[in-house]
Amino acid sequence: MTRAERPEPLPPGWPKGRYRMTHRAMKALRIADHLLRRGLAYSSVEATDHVIRTAAAAECGQHEPSSTTCTLVRAVLDFLIPASSPTTTGSTQHATSTVVAVTLHRHTPEATGPQAASPQSTGDCLDQHC
Repeated sequence: MTRAERPEPLPPGWPKGRYRMTHRAMKALRIADHLLRRGLAYSSVEATDHVIRTAAAAECGQHEPSSTTCTLVRAVLDFLIPASSPTTTGSTQHATSTVVAVTLHRHTPEATGPQAASPQSTGDCLDQHC
């Protein structure tokens, strides 16, 4: 398995539901990636539960996904390739580009009183818009 398939462990202390949803989302992303790379499905209409479970999950080494995970895979496909995206009739290849913007903020303990510094003055804010 590659590092992408075995990411770093999730941080401790989260509620169990958050771990489950995070793992489910990562699995859905892996399966959606597999569907797109192998040309098995390019839209949520083509990605039926049967296609996701038999072709994608078995071929990419995932356990058979639940109905909830299959729904999430279709949502990922809809996000990556919206229905309004232009396609050429008879095209055998599809391409998409998704830009994800991430804003990082360093967590600092709450300071009190007039001596409390703002993130801008301490350099704790990693975003240019602070």
